[in-house]
Amino acid sequence: MKDVPQTIAYFVSSHGFGHATRSVAIINEIHSENKEFKFIIVSSLPDLFWTNNLQASLDFKNYQIRTDIGLVQTDSFHFDLDETVSLLHKYLEDPTNGLKNLFDFLLKSETCHVICDISPIGIEVAKLLKVKCTLVENFTWDWIYQPLIKKNQKLYSISQRLKNIYDSVDLRIQVKPFCELHPDGVQIEPIHRPFKQPPRVIKAQLGLDEGQDFVLVSTGGIAYQYKCLNTLKNSKQNFVICGDFPKMKTNWNVVFLPMNSPFHFPDLVRASSQVVGKVGYGTVIECWAANKKLHGIFRDDFRESEVLKEFIMAEGFGNEITLDLFNSGDWINDLDQTNLWVKKSKKNGNRIAAQEITEQISSGFGMPSNKEEPKFE
Repeated sequence: MKDVPQTIAYFVSSHGFGHATRSVAIINEIHSENKEFKFIIVSSLPDLFWTNNLQASLDFKNYQIRTDIGLVQTDSFHFDLDETVSLLHKYLEDPTNGLKNLFDFLLKSETCHVICDISPIGIEVAKLLKVKCTLVENFTWDWIYQPLIKKNQKLYSISQRLKNIYDSVDLRIQVKPFCELHPDGVQIEPIHRPFKQPPRVIKAQLGLDEGQDFVLVSTGGIAYQYKCLNTLKNSKQNFVICGDFPKMKTNWNVVFLPMNSPFHFPDLVRASSQVVGKVGYGTVIECWAANKKLHGIFRDDFRESEVLKEFIMAEGFGNEITLDLFNSGDWINDLDQTNLWVKKSKKNGNRIAAQEITEQISSGFGMPSNKEEPKFE
């Protein structure tokens, strides 16, 4: 592949951190196999996230834009459906509107391949660049919107349009637990970030002794106003809470960690005794990989939650708590003080994903040349 341009554009959904965490696992694995690849990451996440999670020797640039509409969140657990539909309509009028600078940048960088973690914008840009595109998903937005059509009929045509976009990719990698089996998909094991620091090091950095346990509390990558803090402070247990805090701070038995803290989240999971919080792909799979019990809040109005719940129950590493119970802090009394039975090591799907992508690139990066030249406003 020496004569092939070596820049990969990676579009990552801005909906939480789960899409980004499995993206860095794939990017790092591709880099481990081929140091020649450069990456342009298109996302709305800050540079610090990528710097903290990608290998130091990896050459990348972060181009910051919102790469999909998804659901317009009002907080970690609720969304505004009408505003979501309004923005989706504007987006689907012209998915590449306003992206001329991005297109020119990717073209100048000799992009050889586009990877999208459920970003339909990236798929459309790949068509304009005339390069092949890989979709990485455990769900797609058209699948998420289907049960919401009864609340807003406009979502029907939106879902159909998005499905057509997703079905146009050259390679579709489905990551367990995937929500809908696709006949053309390559199904692989869950993808998670590898662990870095041992638990004793993490505990020391948190100001805890090696023998002290702590419960990790998180609502993912979307800010949430915790209502259970007073209950936690009156407990005899130690807690580490990840959230929208300006800096790391310890208040008696509670350590507050900002979302952009230097702590590697998988290491926090592995060092904890158990995890409590919102269920999302990243948290679920990193608890699964670390063999930690997850007391999860599942969202009735978000279709992926049921699939994640089935996975957790089948693998035997968690249970459900309600949002009301989470807010009250009464879940403290229900925490299981026994450790999970240690299962065999889990397989990480990042290697298979990286191999599938590099094979797709080596098979030829050009798209058919009969496509119209892109036109931007």
